[in-house]
Amino acid sequence: MNYYSVFEQEAKEVINKYKELSFKIEDGIPCVFGTVILDDEYGNIEDTYQIEIKAVIDYPFSFPLLFETGGRIPRNIDWHIFEKTGNCCIASPPEEFIICNSGINLISFIENQVKNYFYSQIFRNQNGYFLKERSHGSKGWIEFFEETFMTNNIFNIEFGLNQILEGKKIDRVSDCFCGSGKKYRKCHKKSYDVLSKLTLDNVHLFMNALRDTNEYKMAKQKQFLG
Repeated sequence: MNYYSVFEQEAKEVINKYKELSFKIEDGIPCVFGTVILDDEYGNIEDTYQIEIKAVIDYPFSFPLLFETGGRIPRNIDWHIFEKTGNCCIASPPEEFIICNSGINLISFIENQVKNYFYSQIFRNQNGYFLKERSHGSKGWIEFFEETFMTNNIFNIEFGLNQILEGKKIDRVSDCFCGSGKKYRKCHKKSYDVLSKLTLDNVHLFMNALRDTNEYKMAKQKQFLG
C-alpha cells in the first residue's frame, strides 16, 4: 500500500498553483519544498520563507511535517519549533485532530496552517511576542478547551468532555449543562459540535492529560481543602 499517494497527487496541484514550490522524493518520503510568499492586505509581498513539507503515513488525517529551511527561525520551542526533530509546532493536538477529522487538502494546509504559522513569526519579529500564543505541552491543550468551552474552570471543562464521552443528545432548548442558566443552543452547543468531531479515543486521551496536569491537581486539592 502506498501511504503517500494522496500527498503525491495533491503535491502536483500545489506546484501548479505555487510556482515557487517544487516536488521531490527524499529517502522514500514525498516532499514539497521551496519558497512560501506572504502577502499583505494589498497583495504586496510582506516576507518570504524557505520551507519543506514532508508527507506522513496517516496524511490526510494528520498534518504533514513543516520545516523552515532558511535558518531564520531559532530551533527552539519558544519559537514553536521542536528542538529534537526541527519541525514546526503548528497547532495543539486537539485542534489538529479536529481540523483533520475528515481529511485535509495540501493546498488548504498551505493557505491556512502554513501561511498563518509564518504570519505569526512575522508578528513576533515585529512585536517581540506571538499573537494568541498557546502554551507548550498539555497546558496548551487546556487553553484550547478553555477557549472552546468559554471557561477557565477546569472542572467545567472536565464535565463538558464527559458529556461528549457519554454521547448524550442535548435538547437545543434545554438549560445548558454548564450551569450558566442559558439555553443550550445559546451557550455550549457550538462548543459541543466542535469537540464532537474528536474520536472517543481522542477525548479519553485529553481527559487523562487534563487530569494529569498540575493545574487540575492543584484545583482538586483546593476543592478538597474547601
